[in-house]
Amino acid sequence: MPLLADSHCHILDPRLICASEQIVANMHEDGLEFIVEVSAGVTESHESVAFACMHKNVYCTIGVHPHMIAEYNDQFEYWAKNVAAREKLVAFGEIGLDYYHLPHPKPFQREIFARQIRLAHEMKLPIVIHTRDAFAETMEVLIENKDYVKHGLLFHCFSEGYEEVNFAREHFDAYFAFGGAITYTPTDAEYNPTSGGSIKSIGAIRAVPIDRILLETDAPYLNPKLAGGKKLLNEPKNVRYVAEYIAEVLDKSFEYIATETLANTKRFFGIAKS
Repeated sequence: MPLLADSHCHILDPRLICASEQIVANMHEDGLEFIVEVSAGVTESHESVAFACMHKNVYCTIGVHPHMIAEYNDQFEYWAKNVAAREKLVAFGEIGLDYYHLPHPKPFQREIFARQIRLAHEMKLPIVIHTRDAFAETMEVLIENKDYVKHGLLFHCFSEGYEEVNFAREHFDAYFAFGGAITYTPTDAEYNPTSGGSIKSIGAIRAVPIDRILLETDAPYLNPKLAGGKKLLNEPKNVRYVAEYIAEVLDKSFEYIATETLANTKRFFGIAKS
């Protein structure tokens, strides 16, 4: 059975951190070659780098999620530019805009988003995008800063439709990561129309070229339907259910989806592993 990669998880989240060492120890048994531990804030960025350095099959990102931008400052930028473990640091993110919860005013979100895009460019890192109820505005900021988006662009937990895929691809050679939310349909009690699933996500999956699709769990969030649903904590091993769903949508074998998405994840993050 081919191995998979979880391109986006948060196993250092308080809800999973007690299991984080076991998750890593079981990775190969669970069908994973590696995972990418994604940061959402300043403290988490420090922790992610340290954790990745301790485990050969764990990589990490640094960055400040729109919920956490009040803590973004010059000191974080200085630290980011001087991170020593660059071989384990594979991207900048997750960064972007969140107008669903609107944790901070829109102009402030846009300002910090743009600053992080430019910082990632200076560090020659690809960026991982969080966008919720803000796709048009997210694209505006990206296009305004297009000269600084030169090292790769990934839409994490993509929940838009085929039109948005095509619009993004008109402007960028973008990658798109799909997670457990796509496995839900309107007949499911936990279905949320703003977070993927059903006809919209099927259209998006079919619109993305196979060499630009990544798999993720966003653990501990968005547990896939067949893994017990969103009431249970998600784990990186459940990325298999996402692969199975995409294989069904594209009428391809699981082995094909696993092989292609693993290669895509390595390419996007610059990870060379056998």
